[in-house]
Parts: sequence; structure tokens; C-alpha cells
Amino acid sequence: MADTLFAGSRTELAMLYRLRDMLLSQRAYLTAMADYTAHGGKSRGSALYTDLTGGVKPFAQLSDTFTFALDETESPLIQELWFEDGTCRTAWRAPRPIPEDDDFFENVWRSYRETENVD
Repeated sequence: MADTLFAGSRTELAMLYRLRDMLLSQRAYLTAMADYTAHGGKSRGSALYTDLTGGVKPFAQLSDTFTFALDETESPLIQELWFEDGTCRTAWRAPRPIPEDDDFFENVWRSYRETENVD
């Protein structure tokens, strides 16, 4: 398989950039998913992870691949992912506190309409 692609026209160059974006996105998603399961992540939302040790199968006629366990915890950690030196890297961190400022659009807009100024 070739490691390098060449574009013969502007159209092909645009397609190459699109292909590159798609492949980087796939790498990022798969890295995040593998890291999530490595940290004990279970099925939740639209993500269904096979769990043969503590899971259940929704229908007996399905293969064991469909055995899953739901994540019942509210994990306080947030997974971060970044691309560095050709590699996707991951880390887990605590969520940042919610700011106490009420600088939401609606409040700022109301203040501007009332005072014709932005504080």
C-alpha cells in the first residue's frame, strides 16, 4: 500500500484533503473508544460496548457480541484527545467549575437594550 498520495488536479487535491480529514477523524474516534474501554468504560448513550463478564444480551438469539452492560456511574472525569507528532493522545481530567458570571447572551443583550452599553 502506498504511503504517499499525489493529486493530479485541483479537484483531486480537494478530495485528498477530504480523505485526510476523514482518516484523521476515524483515527481520533477509534483511539478515544479504545482508551475509554481501557479505562473500564461501559455502554452508554449511542455507544454499545461488548461486555461478556457482567453484561446481558437483549435477545437470546443474538450472538454474544451483543452482550453489554450499561454505565450506571456518573463519571466525574472528562476524556481529552489531541493529535501530536502523528499520534492521537488521550488524557483524563476533572471538569472545570462552572463560572459564576451570568454573562449569558440573554443577560448581556437585556443589559445592552436597557443601558445601551456592555459592561
